Amino acid sequence: MLTPRPTLTTISRIVKTRYFRILISGLLIGLLLRRLDLGRTLEAFQGLRWGFILLSLATFGASLVAGNFQWSLLLRLQGIRLPFHKSLRLYFVGAFFNNFLPANIGGDVVRIYDVYQESGKPDAAIAATVTDRLFGMIALALLAVPSGIVVALHAERLGLQREFAKLSLAIVLGFVLVLLLAAAVIFSRRLAKAVDRLLRPLFFGDLRDRFRRIYASFQVYSGEVRNLATVLVVALFVQVLRVTVHYEISKAMGLNIQSMYFFLFVPVIAIFIALPISIGGLGVREGLGIFFFCRAVSDLGEEQAFTMGLLAYVVGVVVSLIGGVIYFTRSSQPRAIGKQINNQGA
Repeated sequence: MLTPRPTLTTISRIVKTRYFRILISGLLIGLLLRRLDLGRTLEAFQGLRWGFILLSLATFGASLVAGNFQWSLLLRLQGIRLPFHKSLRLYFVGAFFNNFLPANIGGDVVRIYDVYQESGKPDAAIAATVTDRLFGMIALALLAVPSGIVVALHAERLGLQREFAKLSLAIVLGFVLVLLLAAAVIFSRRLAKAVDRLLRPLFFGDLRDRFRRIYASFQVYSGEVRNLATVLVVALFVQVLRVTVHYEISKAMGLNIQSMYFFLFVPVIAIFIALPISIGGLGVREGLGIFFFCRAVSDLGEEQAFTMGLLAYVVGVVVSLIGGVIYFTRSSQPRAIGKQINNQGA
């Protein structure tokens, strides 16, 4: 008699594949297009103000440069010193792969691998890149809090249902708490020991040793309060630029949407995009954009909200194509990793 284990294993493997996530993104986009009026959707693309489109491209590019500064600082604290132009190339390559790999973290894996090739320090590369992602999400959530409070307090005056405004704020505050807890576990030895005892049955042998080495790399940041404060400030600046891209796209479409809605809804959408269920958030971004913005802006059509989200994705893809060019034109010769490791251990 067959046991369910092989079936569950097969399903798990399918869900983890890139093709499954492509299918999910395709289905989501298909369902949205089926619901929308294609004629009105095409109209939303017409009459774009290309000056604002170019401005959004420049803004997103600036956010990548600033993001690389944030990442480079975290790498330096790990003892990995790359020339700014080299780390910037690696950052753009990571941004390129974020568009085609799940949960917007596929590019992080590529960055970790590239830094490992450059430095021979895989654990340090993991710690720096994960911390970079964590601070980016914390900054994004913190930006949403002021807008969320204003929307919740003045929901009726803004024409919103109070329950909807409270739900949006609750999602943001909940996400902030989860992120701060994650940061506390990473940087606090006391909390980490409690988590270690809790997860001890799940880790054993080499896996447990590897987990401890990676965690030791995270502990490098525990005493770097001033540097981490700098990282947070830069992260806030990066996320302001990313949210501004969406606002500039709305202006390119001739829409009149209050900026605070972008600082509230874009972070909430980013929370769901982080789930590994789609490719680059495609389909999720557009669907949630319709859900949130059409409830907040009374005269905004679903076709316009869909187009606004899709254009935000396209802007990111176009700018990150620079990373694609870098990736496909750079030398494929392996670096002397083993030699670097031996030199570091000497």
